[in-house]
Amino acid sequence: MHHGTDVPRGEARVSQLNEFNPKRSLGQNFLIDPNLQRKIVAELASGPESTVLEIGPGHGELSQHLVSRVGRLTMVEKDRLLVAQLSARWGTLGGVTIVEGDALQLNLSELMSHSSGPVRVISNVPYNITSPLIFSLLAMRPVPERIVLTVQKELAERVVAAPGQKSYGALSVGVQAVARVSLRFSIGREVFRPRPEVDSSVLLVEPEPEAIGTVKPSALRSVTRACFNRRRKQLQKILRSAPELSFEGDPISFLNELGISPKQRPESLSPITFVRLTEALQKL
Repeated sequence: MHHGTDVPRGEARVSQLNEFNPKRSLGQNFLIDPNLQRKIVAELASGPESTVLEIGPGHGELSQHLVSRVGRLTMVEKDRLLVAQLSARWGTLGGVTIVEGDALQLNLSELMSHSSGPVRVISNVPYNITSPLIFSLLAMRPVPERIVLTVQKELAERVVAAPGQKSYGALSVGVQAVARVSLRFSIGREVFRPRPEVDSSVLLVEPEPEAIGTVKPSALRSVTRACFNRRRKQLQKILRSAPELSFEGDPISFLNELGISPKQRPESLSPITFVRLTEALQKL
């Protein structure tokens, strides 16, 4: 299946299907360039010992490069027609599990609880579920050791943005507080079918859940969202005026004690400072 003349024939079939049956409601865009498919899979750094979870495999654009390479591959696909195609192609292979379902509704930790070692995750993410999917992958326990996501370029830039940059926001903080992130490479829109409106980027996420200690990720996200919803305001004013933070007391002395200038605005605070701010608010 992976050698000789069989791959091009498979690719021809894939590209016909791509033209034929994408569902816009599922945000489906299929990657048709085999070299880029291989390049993305290489970012996963997987081998015969690896357990891999693939979200939204589509017609198997990435899966075809994984089935012969990894120890166990679990695919989660929402589209029933695609599940039937994937099952016909690989359903009988040992080590391959194909699950019909919505990755946002499934308990991914439970789904992967059979795995003996750490899980690696790969996904060409449907654009309409990117942020929630990233956070549900980061919430898996045990955490995946490596996550490779193909996402809209603009969203990837938000995930990796640094304090002070225009695209730095609650998403940047929420992910960077619990993971190392890096942009690996960009992908032009012309290699997808149907052709999307925007370019994509491949994002590497390496979770480090211990980085935030006892702070709950959901609490951190609430605090950062409250702040970035008022991104032009100084922190002292945000603490005074944001009902969702339910802060009572003197914001100036509270922030000074944390070593945070009350006049700072959210976009200048590092992820670790947001973690400290959340921890202090939790203790009130």
